[in-house]
Amino acid sequence: MDNLRTFISGLITGSLILLIFYFYSHRDGVEKVQPVVTHGSQEINVSRENAITKAVKEVSPSVVGINVVKVKKQKVKTVFDNDPFFSNFFPPQYRNKAIPSAGSGFIYSPDGYIITNNHVITDAKQIIITTTEGKEYQAKIVGFDERSDIAVLKIDVEEHKFAKMSDEELIRGEWVIAFGNPYGLFEYVNNPLITVGVISGVDINFGFSAKDRHFYENMIQTDASINPGNSGGPLVNSEGEVVGMNTMIYSKEGGGSIGIGFAIPINKVISIANTLIESGEINRNIYFGFKLADLPDQVTDDKKPNGVLVEKIQADSPAEKAGFEIGDVIIAVENVKINNYYDMGKALLEAKDYKVGDRVEFIVLRDSKYKKLVMILEAFKK
Repeated sequence: MDNLRTFISGLITGSLILLIFYFYSHRDGVEKVQPVVTHGSQEINVSRENAITKAVKEVSPSVVGINVVKVKKQKVKTVFDNDPFFSNFFPPQYRNKAIPSAGSGFIYSPDGYIITNNHVITDAKQIIITTTEGKEYQAKIVGFDERSDIAVLKIDVEEHKFAKMSDEELIRGEWVIAFGNPYGLFEYVNNPLITVGVISGVDINFGFSAKDRHFYENMIQTDASINPGNSGGPLVNSEGEVVGMNTMIYSKEGGGSIGIGFAIPINKVISIANTLIESGEINRNIYFGFKLADLPDQVTDDKKPNGVLVEKIQADSPAEKAGFEIGDVIIAVENVKINNYYDMGKALLEAKDYKVGDRVEFIVLRDSKYKKLVMILEAFKK
């Protein structure tokens, strides 16, 4: 046994000696590995350039800063304001005061049509557009629509870089970039300031606000920071296409962004803008051409369907052209269930911002069968 152990130990020792001898005898023939030298700045530049930076570079030249001088009436303070006796003899006095404000916009066509929010230019006495070339232009108002909060301006250019509009369906969670002129900073750098976030939600409806007379529907929610002065700027996807127009924020008392901003979807913006360019206004003086009523009480409850009854149809009206018949029971409008006449009024006058040329889809019950009817809204005929 001892002899066997001695033999194995000697064999291992001999093999190691041979291996060491072979390595040293061939070390000049071993391929030397050269160290890889990289230039850190070059490698970083490649990794830093991505879809976001490319989109920013592509869209920036089409974004403009808007500086507005607004004229508002302000009450003149007097010594009699709080005097219950003399205030009856000295009525309040008002004077016009020029108030500067800032907003954003984006160039829609190479010949200088610019889209922005209506509230950016409301009561404007002067509108100055600043482009990324550092040039300033006096803008002319082409048209504005208070209800949708969309306005179109025009500057005197012939061939200018303009924004590309998206026609893709939005994806919740996709990256977006908000461009604009927060706090009027655009003019200091001749470039839009940007914030980045994602689309947090879509199709958010706020309805009609009696306070500011805006009707916000199908809004895009984003957590890309939107601040005062961003209104009217484009919300852009990672492909460099405009998906919406930054319009408002949700904030706590004291204002400022808390990461909940909203944009008007670009399909609505373009529809309104094109109409403003063509005619200068949006016509909402619409009519439907039918007379409606709640279903008669004599119908027993177990057989009485929900909906409203079509009692009369005006000749050559949108209702007649859509195929309505007297006796039809309307049970839904644009997928909104109709239970009674009150629901119908809300669906046609409050749920959506209908205007001339819009199409409205109705579901009616006729002879125990459901039918889909599509009405194209027309201007009211005097």
